[in-house]
Amino acid sequence: MKANIKLSLSLLTPMKLLALFRVVIAKLTGNAIFPTPAVTLAAMTTQADTLEDAIEEATNGSRQSKLNRNKVVADSEAMLNKQAAYVRSVCNGDAVLLGSSGFELSKPREPIVMVDAPKGEVATATKASGEIEFRFRKVHGAHYYRMYKSEVDPTTGNAVWVLLGTTTRVRNVLSGFASYKAFWFRVSAVGVNGEGLPSDAALGRAA
Repeated sequence: MKANIKLSLSLLTPMKLLALFRVVIAKLTGNAIFPTPAVTLAAMTTQADTLEDAIEEATNGSRQSKLNRNKVVADSEAMLNKQAAYVRSVCNGDAVLLGSSGFELSKPREPIVMVDAPKGEVATATKASGEIEFRFRKVHGAHYYRMYKSEVDPTTGNAVWVLLGTTTRVRNVLSGFASYKAFWFRVSAVGVNGEGLPSDAALGRAA
């Protein structure tokens, strides 16, 4: 799996943005892996100094000084984005080479082997006759869910689970149930590697 750079520059404070600028400049200086950076190190140094001055002036400064700092921040983000694109093109996903640039690396995505069983299942009657609202919590990595019902209490060990249908929603209104009769519901998540374990059973009665 190829590595990549983590930027998320809009989430950085101006001071953290400045710190990233300084680190990248230091790491790229004399680095033979990046002989022709998209933004010269001299231009980056000038921009970093400008950003530092703008931050200082905006601290307890006028509204105009804060607007100027915001403009410098935006220009700085654009410059870092341009340099990051160059670094990516040179490294082609090599984590060691990317790490030598001073940019932070993204955490590699861990493959989902099998989706978890849904939790928080609740089955409650609605105001309409014969309807039951079935809810559960979202499962990470699920493409969709399969909903089942049983007319036999699963604690007896004799439950027969009948597939009601599939859904991509975690809240579903089901209809066609005999009023006041007990039904048990459960749900399973289906991900890239198939269907996971079923949830606990939820008891519901329609009005």
